[in-house]
Parts: sequence; structure tokens; C-alpha cells
Amino acid sequence: MTGSAQHAEAPRPPSSEPSAVRALTTFLWGVVVSVLPCPDLTSRYRMRREAYRLVTLRTWPGMAADSGEAAQLAMLRLLWLQRETHRAVRGRHREASAMLARASVEGLFLGLYCLRVPGAIAKLHADNLKALGDGLAYLEEADIAPGQVIRECVARLGSPSSRYLTVWDMVKAIDEANGNEAARSIYRRLYVPLSNYTVHANGGTLLRNVRRNGKLHRRPSRSLARRSPARVADAATGLLAADLAQRSSRPNQQLLAYANRHYSRTLMPMAVMAFTGTGASLRLRRVGEIIKLTMDVYTYIRNGRAAADSVEERAPYVRERFTQILDFKSDPEIPENALDPFINFIAEKLANAVLPE
Repeated sequence: MTGSAQHAEAPRPPSSEPSAVRALTTFLWGVVVSVLPCPDLTSRYRMRREAYRLVTLRTWPGMAADSGEAAQLAMLRLLWLQRETHRAVRGRHREASAMLARASVEGLFLGLYCLRVPGAIAKLHADNLKALGDGLAYLEEADIAPGQVIRECVARLGSPSSRYLTVWDMVKAIDEANGNEAARSIYRRLYVPLSNYTVHANGGTLLRNVRRNGKLHRRPSRSLARRSPARVADAATGLLAADLAQRSSRPNQQLLAYANRHYSRTLMPMAVMAFTGTGASLRLRRVGEIIKLTMDVYTYIRNGRAAADSVEERAPYVRERFTQILDFKSDPEIPENALDPFINFIAEKLANAVLPE
């Protein structure tokens, strides 16, 4: 995610594994570590200390500010959001912590956007003017001042933008500057599902109040594992700090390692629903079942048993266990055979990824 195209990645198994096995193992290992404790009080303190040192701005220069100085403000905001997210996780305010995690991802994109787009500060100023005009529009409805007067006042401050800068606009600009799709990966992995299942008012957020048996519940099911919001905020803060350090010609390896460590522990919201259904939470007992089923498939493929069987014999073995790993089968909103194409694809791919005995 930094200027040298480095970005957070999950740890990978040995490269001797077939790519299909390696990808699935990496993904399922992320499920396991996401629910386990990750004590990092010392490393978090060091990361925050280094991040604060990167904010060299002491007074805001107003209209003379540049994009780099705006990125330092984004760094301060992320450091604050990180602290608030950890506080919400400790207090078991799970909905608030998920919303704060989403805000952290958005703050990361804003900081990276400012560091890569020279005209970012002008766009942000134009958006501020548009927000000011939109906020004062109510004065016209309340018969306090006509809309023309409000627009004239805003015009004296500058030209407001015709449309707001969206998160997707920032993601595209970051990836174009980096020459990769690292920002897009974070956007799809974290920002989109957190928005659709936590913040936005839509069917996804409503169905979280429906349990697997169809009964309603006052408390919505989790959209994230309990510690994942803190991991998201930690990763976002570390990534922006590493990027700022690199832009300032300072060492950023430790900051990037900190971000990678926590990014690999951010269980995707869609994974929580895949392993638990839309009406339950990921519990340690369920994690144990996932580990056992994964080890069964891994051992079958690696110890030579699969090599002795034909592809037609391997596929049903893998399909049965992968169906048990996914837990949508008892969800009343999803037909029983809805995921068969996906499950069959994974089964065939793993069945053909067997190493010679």
C-alpha cells in the first residue's frame, strides 16, 4: 500500500503447496487467528509513538496547506479512531466498534489519497464548501433566509464541488498511483461488507435481527468477530503511518510489519456469515470444527491418500467437508443448493491440486 507497492498480506504457507491448497489454507488460518487473542500493548505503544512523530505540523496553515499536511491530519484522526475502537471492543460495544472500524478504513483511504494526489487539498476544500451549503439549506426551508443568499455567502469562500469525493474515487486514485490493486482489495474485503452489514440501512442490516430458525431477536448478530474491529483499526493506522514514514524517508519496516500482523487477523465480515450463517456468532466451538475439517482435507491431500484415489473419488470427499465448513445450509434465507456451484468448484479445484505420492 505504500509508494513502493508494498501492502498488507496474510501469511502464506510454504510455496511447495499447490496454489489451491495454499490459498484455502491461508484463508482458513486467518479465520482461526482472528478469534484468538493477540497481545500487542508494547508494539502498539511503539507504533503510536512513531506515528505521532510523523505529524510534524504544529499549526494549520489554512488555505496554504498542501496535501501532505492534510495527510498528517488524517494520521491524527486514525490514531484517535484506533483508541476509540479498542475502547469499544473492551466495552463489548460490538456495533459501535464495527462502525469505528469502518471509519478507520475510510480514514486510511483519505490519508493515502492525500499523499498521492497533488490536488487533493483543493478537492477537499471544494467538498467542504458543498457540505457548508448543504448544511445551511435548511435555513431556506425554515424561511430564515432565501437559498440565493446562502449560495452567495458560500461563493465568497470559493467554488463548491458539484459532487462529493467518494471512497471509491479515492481507492481508484490510490491504485492508479501505486500501479496495483492493493487499495481495491482492502475496499472489497473490509469497507464494502462493513458498510452493507453495519452502517447502511438495507436488507443486510435488517436480517441480522433474524435468527436461523426465523425468529426475531432484539440484538443483531455479529457482522465481525469480536476482536476484528480492533485489528482493522490497528492495520489501518499502521499502514498510513508506514506510508507517511516512507514519504518522509524514514524507516517503515516495523510499522509495515505491525500493519501486516493485524491485517492478517481481520476476519472478513462475509467469512463470519459463511462460517456461522447470518443469524449467529462465530464461537470457539465452531472454530474447532473448522480446524478439524480443514485438517482432514489437508491431510487427505498431502499424505498420499488422495493420490491413490481418482479425481472422481477425491471430489466427493472434499465437497462433503467443505459443505460442513460453510454454514449457510441451515439459513432460512438461502436455498439449500444455492452455493452448490461454488462448493463444486472448490472441490474440483482441490481434487486436481494433489501432489504425487
